[in-house]
This record gives sequence, structure tokens and C-alpha cells, in this order.
Amino acid sequence: MNPRYKKIYTCTPVAFHANDGFFIRDTGLISDGIRRMGIESKCIMPLPYHEDDQKEHLIRTSMSNLKSVQWWKDLGIDGLILYSWGMPKYNSIARAIHKAGIRLVIHMDTSGNFDKLLPEQYTPSKAFVKWCTSTVKNFFRAKHLKYADAITMARPVAEVISKKRFFDDFVIQKNYPWPCPISVDCHYRGTPKQDTIMCIGRWDDSVKRPQFLMSALSNFYLNGGRATTKIYGTISEDITSWHQQLPSSIKEKILLIGYLQNNLLRNELNKAKIVVCTSRSEGCHIASAEGLCCGCSVVVSNRPDSLRTVSWYTTKNSGTISEEDTPESLAKALIHELGEWEKGNRDPQAIAEAWSPHFHINKVLPHLFP
Repeated sequence: MNPRYKKIYTCTPVAFHANDGFFIRDTGLISDGIRRMGIESKCIMPLPYHEDDQKEHLIRTSMSNLKSVQWWKDLGIDGLILYSWGMPKYNSIARAIHKAGIRLVIHMDTSGNFDKLLPEQYTPSKAFVKWCTSTVKNFFRAKHLKYADAITMARPVAEVISKKRFFDDFVIQKNYPWPCPISVDCHYRGTPKQDTIMCIGRWDDSVKRPQFLMSALSNFYLNGGRATTKIYGTISEDITSWHQQLPSSIKEKILLIGYLQNNLLRNELNKAKIVVCTSRSEGCHIASAEGLCCGCSVVVSNRPDSLRTVSWYTTKNSGTISEEDTPESLAKALIHELGEWEKGNRDPQAIAEAWSPHFHINKVLPHLFP
């Protein structure tokens, strides 16, 4: 790490609660990781303060200050990682940081799919409006990203964005393939792998497609699947009801665990073989990223536009993409992936070593602040 960087802060221009949950992901996790490396770091967010804020590691200020070149200069920092999602409404913040002479890294948590029409928008008039608004937003989004010295996102996402109007090659030239930060505590410890499939998420959220998951698992077991499935996170009433109605031979293989603390979840990931993603869309899918760092492979449904980063996770002999975006096809992909483990085509140590440099802050930071 270049010793000239003595103060590297992070910034999220949204007044989130800076509580314990904040400091285990995104800019909170990054700032914590930077401090572990012996570099001063704090998180910057807009006012107001909240009762559960960890004020020791936090600076809150007005939006006007975040747009002030002088305010950033007076802060006296050497570098900043900005979680702005490349949104044009934060252009004045990115510009102020850039003009203050601070090395700026802008993180993009996206699949690169911000121009795509939703199914309900497929009419000529709505398509025209979408094209107009996307063109304007892309012009200002490109301007926003040009203020950055480095831009972090998965490489396939950078390649897609670079082909859009106004972006060109500067996105690739400035890109470092860092989909999301994962704690260095999340690593493979050499634990023997078990025939376990991990399903981690907010299963009361339609974006995660809980019905799709339930159908895929039913198909998996009806077609001879023998692994144990563990479902973590928010367990919806629909999942509980579905689980209760399963035949006992299948029910005993699907465990509804619910929420688990991070350190315990890492232990489970170390023992598991597969993390599955059924989502409709994801930027980086933290659960899959954590799984890779713990030596798991990834099985994901075939949605190349909206699950671009998660699909990338299956490269490096690290997983399987289903042939189609259907529960039946995902079930087949799970059976295939378990077969790859049985054949010795999956090496948990190799998976962790291949992917940890894309996620662990201590390995990423020297590339962002050379």
C-alpha cells in the first residue's frame, strides 16, 4: 500500500443509520477494513444523526457541505470511496471531491441494465419516453463517472456500460473489477465440504423470487436431488406453509434456519458446496460473493442482463448457469453442479483464492490507491 495515503474515507450521500448493520456491508465495511490496515478512515453521510449511530467512525454534514470544494479540502483526506450508484443527482458531490484534489473512487452497484425496459413498458409511447430519459440520464451519469480516478464494478458490467452512448472506453480504463466489499473474516478455512445448498436472502421480497426458489427446490428433490438445503434470512409465511406441505422425505432435507449472525453464517458457508441465486435482478449479490470467498460455487438462473455479475461468478470453475430462466432448469443446474463437485471438478481452496482478490478490501485497496 502506498504510504502517502494516510486518510481514506468513504461516503454514502444518503442518511442511513450508521449502526452495527451498516458497518458490516458497503461503505461501512470498507471503512472498517481500511482502519484494519492501519489507515485512518471514517464514513461520511448527510444529516441527521440517529440514536444508533456509531459516531466514533462517522461524520455527518449538510448536503451543501458535500457539494462544497472547500469543505472537502478542509477535511484533509487523501482518498475517498463514493457509493453514489453513478446517479446524476450526486454529480455536484463528485465534482466537488474531484476539484478538491482528492483521489476519488466511485463504486457502481449495478448490473449495467439501467436502460432496459420493463415488460409493462413495451409500448411505442413508453419506449420513446424511456429512450429520452435514459439518454439524458446517461449523459449526466457519464459526466459523473468521469470525475472518478477509478470506478469499481464487475468487469462484465463495465464492458456493457462502456458500449453505451457517452461512456466509451474510459469506463474500462478506469475500472477495477470489485463487485462489492466482503470482510476479510469471510474466507475458506479448509473445512471439509458437505452436500449442502445455501439459500440466503430476504425471502419476503419479490425481487428474490421466493416462489421460484420453492418450485426449483421441489423439482430438484423430485428429480433425485440428495443434498441438504438450508434457507437463511427472512422466512416468509408462504415458504413456511410450502415447507409444511412437503412430503416428509423432502421436508427433512430442507431446513428453514432464518436469520443467522455473520460469524455463524461464515461457518456454514465454509461447510457448504453451493450458494444459489434465484433473484429477478442483482447488482452484486453479496451472499454469492461471500460464498465464493468461503470456497462455495454459485448456481444462478439464466438472466444475463439482470444477473450479469452473478453469472460472472460462475467462471473460474466456480459454478453453473441454468440453461433457461425456469425453476425446472435451475433444478437441473443444481444437480449438474453437485455432480461437478462429486467428479472433483470443484476445488474450494482454488475458488476462494481465485475470487478473494475481487472482494477483500486489503487486496483491492492497493490497486485503487497506487
